[in-house]
Amino acid sequence: MKNDYPKIALQGMDGLMFVREDEVLYAIADGNYTCIHLTNDRQTKVLRKIKEVEELLSSKKIVRIHRSHAINLDHVIRLSGNEMILMTNGEELALARNRKAEFIEKFTKI
Repeated sequence: MKNDYPKIALQGMDGLMFVREDEVLYAIADGNYTCIHLTNDRQTKVLRKIKEVEELLSSKKIVRIHRSHAINLDHVIRLSGNEMILMTNGEELALARNRKAEFIEKFTKI
């Protein structure tokens, strides 16, 4: 059976963290670092730019919604009229206007 969510190694400040891609909720750029928010209220900060993290996450369900945010579409609950995306952990993230078409298109392909 093919595993659609392979484990990835994230080099955090306190060592390597091994997580499945489906555990990744979203990633937020922080200069040369990226803060990765995971299920079960876990998070880690890695010494990689968000573009590198996006490439590391090979899933077609990862989409950039803002210059500094990438999300896992499996964890999206709702897109509100004011372009805010509600995630399964209760966080709301802003969807950039220029990223809306790509966001909607990705949903039609999953």
